[in-house]
Amino acid sequence: MGKRAPHILSVPTLSWRILATFADRTGPRVYLTPDIRRADPGWGSEIVNGQISSIEFFLPTGHTILLAGMESYNVFVEATESLSGRGGARIEAVWICGKRPGQPVVEMWRIGNGKVTRQRKPWGREWGGGPTRGWKTGVPGNPVSAMVEA
Repeated sequence: MGKRAPHILSVPTLSWRILATFADRTGPRVYLTPDIRRADPGWGSEIVNGQISSIEFFLPTGHTILLAGMESYNVFVEATESLSGRGGARIEAVWICGKRPGQPVVEMWRIGNGKVTRQRKPWGREWGGGPTRGWKTGVPGNPVSAMVEA
């Protein structure tokens, strides 16, 4: 019998993960999601709760989308499913959104098809001309950021 190769542990990357920082009286709390392409990020299942100070989304390029100081935050996926019912749903894009404080404007970042696009949409008409669900409370008053960092 031949020798087996030693088991190599892979270091988990931050790609396709979200780091949410929450406001807390005792200091910031953080929650790091699993890879959102393969697991429930906890957004809809209420793991993500409390007032959010910032959200960072880690891209596979090494860049980070940062939203901070927003009044509200939302994360959702755009998915498709075959009409035949075979193959299950496929994630087409991930959306990271923040409502600007005191303004009826939503900063929206779409990550899909190998591209990152930024849009600004009117509050309540951010998705296909209608509202989205799942908004979480932010901490307005902090400096507002909506950018990609290297």
